[in-house]
Amino acid sequence: MMTPALLMGQSAQEIADALPAPELDAANGRLIMPTAEGAVVELAGADYEQVITRDGTVRSVISDVPVHVFFRVVKNGEEALSRDYEVWVTSNVVPGNPKPKVIPDLLQWQGGEGEWKPGEVIRVRWSDRERAELLKAELEATVGGKVRILEEGSEEAADLIFTEAGEERKTEIGEEGYELHIAPERVEIVGGGAKGMWWATRSLLQMLKTQKDKLPCGTAVDFPRYGLRGFILDIARTHYALSELRDVINTMAWYKMNDLHLVINNNFIFHEAYVDAGRDPFKESYSSFRLESVVKGADGQPLTSKDVSYSKKDFRALIDYAKTRGVDIVPELDTPGHALALTRIRPDLIYKGPMKRHEKRRCEMLDAANPETLRFVEECFDEYLLEDQGLGRAVFEGCTIHVGADEFFGDAEDYRKYTDGILRYVVSRGYKPRVWGSQSSKPGKTPVLAKGVQMNLWNTTWMRAWEAVNLGYDVINTNDAYLYIVPFADYYRMDENLDWLYEHWQPHMMYQEQLPAGHPQLLGAAFAVWNDATDLRHTGYGMYDIWYTISDSMDVLSQKMWGTPQSPDTYDEHRKLARAIGFAPLINPLFIWEEKKPVEIHADNLPQEIGLPALGPNYHLTMEVELTEAPEGEEQALLSAPEGELLGVMKDGTIGFRRADTMEFSYEAKLPIGKRVKLELIGEKGYTKLLLDGEVVSRMQLDNYVNAEEGFHKRTKGLRCTFILPLRTLGRNFHGKIYSLKVEQ
Repeated sequence: MMTPALLMGQSAQEIADALPAPELDAANGRLIMPTAEGAVVELAGADYEQVITRDGTVRSVISDVPVHVFFRVVKNGEEALSRDYEVWVTSNVVPGNPKPKVIPDLLQWQGGEGEWKPGEVIRVRWSDRERAELLKAELEATVGGKVRILEEGSEEAADLIFTEAGEERKTEIGEEGYELHIAPERVEIVGGGAKGMWWATRSLLQMLKTQKDKLPCGTAVDFPRYGLRGFILDIARTHYALSELRDVINTMAWYKMNDLHLVINNNFIFHEAYVDAGRDPFKESYSSFRLESVVKGADGQPLTSKDVSYSKKDFRALIDYAKTRGVDIVPELDTPGHALALTRIRPDLIYKGPMKRHEKRRCEMLDAANPETLRFVEECFDEYLLEDQGLGRAVFEGCTIHVGADEFFGDAEDYRKYTDGILRYVVSRGYKPRVWGSQSSKPGKTPVLAKGVQMNLWNTTWMRAWEAVNLGYDVINTNDAYLYIVPFADYYRMDENLDWLYEHWQPHMMYQEQLPAGHPQLLGAAFAVWNDATDLRHTGYGMYDIWYTISDSMDVLSQKMWGTPQSPDTYDEHRKLARAIGFAPLINPLFIWEEKKPVEIHADNLPQEIGLPALGPNYHLTMEVELTEAPEGEEQALLSAPEGELLGVMKDGTIGFRRADTMEFSYEAKLPIGKRVKLELIGEKGYTKLLLDGEVVSRMQLDNYVNAEEGFHKRTKGLRCTFILPLRTLGRNFHGKIYSLKVEQ
């Protein structure tokens, strides 16, 4: 315990800096508080408040748990915070079954004896029927047996029993916490809430994979270290099919990640490439607004992207799909910067004020100084925040709303007034707002709403962590130095440093700053995938190419944000475990066939339904085809499925393919008319090779973002043209004959 006399006469900060490591009074279940004469020392927070509460109560645990705590010192009206201290809350561990390995690691485990094995039929008692049905399908896919959900009121004995914790226990483990009680005759799941019970199923399924379809008897108590465990995906500058987003959601849930931030609008940011070439980026730079919208410009130009967009109905369904799986979708409409999609609708609202840098990027800046700009943006938001008559509810109902507000290069006071206005508007509509941190780089007199606002701390120059916290923001560590990925770029490559992140990074580390790990305003962390390489820089990569970039980052971040800092001890051990656990049930993001035997199809009449699942690299397709006619401008598909189309004839007459993400690639070759040809397609990760009668067609072009008149955008080199082979329908609208088809792996 601290000696008060030692600290007499010192300032609050000096006392805070000199506090010794705290101790525990195990007999009374209390944290022994440091003391200092003439000062008040109180517990300011803990990263596991479920174990050490704000009043210093230490709850019992069933296995040892490390908890980080920090203290507030008040003296003579001054306040200071201490550093973090790690305190181990220990238990009397009785030897038993070793802890089963899952990601993230179970926080507490007390092993028993024996094991639970699923019978021919697994009987589930769970009042949450929707999630019970999901679990049924996943269990059947994982263990191969049958699963039966017991009806309400049934007295039949159950194998898996889900119950909600009592009020006192709910308080102790939280809404996302759960207990697992595994005995030879049954498994009981007690959840702090609906999410807690759902997260328990993720652990159960992972255990069944790593333990070879059985569970070791014992008890687990598990709850998250941080309440927000996020992933940010830029769906604006590279499109992703809804099926791909559902795979992302299921993978997040697999690792107990719970916050999916989707960037709805954005644009190519390197406008200087156009300006320096004597071209107009306002007219030519790529921009998108991915949601269906009724907003149009005076010339009739729609706000909604012309290439690809999501309907309101589909996006609402995606939000509901995610929520059922424990994931909250946070949609972002980014203004006043990154707003080229909006300035093209309202060119009168392009920013007219002073810009200290990036003048060549003015075209994407909305006029933050003009009150009409705020009214226009509110109109855009209202379409999704107010009830939609077609849906009977708001598109974004129940969501936290991200208002953007990053990388605006105009006047600070203009920025502050606009940002305050859009935040207050979102609150007035009954939603919780989230914003990018920028105020440190935009100091000024205009106050900006902070209470009740969540802030992404993405760069310590744009917004310092302590400044954000002191202003009153709840913060999310999204630091670009550690947590950003720009696929295939030479900057922002978190994916190349996952070993360092796993073994050294912590969610409270923000490059040049650190908050206490248990600071109550630190909500958690989120990593981001930004598709800066769009437009002139796009090489054609798609979700397949970056799947492990995303999923390998998720499993690392989930361990860091849910569980203790690292378990297993090394990144290599963690990666080995992740591969053993594998994909979430019922998803196949890499389109793998377990059966490797060749498949041969003999076509009868076209079109022909062959009904095979799509196949990812590595494959070798061989077809013998004969084209009889090629009407100008008419596409003809050789193979089709939701994953894409192999086109024997594209609109320009060449051979090519279109993926589910709408990316199109064309080869510099055409099928001859009236001649039988052997066509081969060799699919590899990153490249798809075409051969005609044994000769390689070497030249390929990415057809998206093409200015055909002058070829300014044309890209033929450095392409990443991965193609998932579609094998549902053969010869849709193909004018000719397909004599044979063979697929080898």
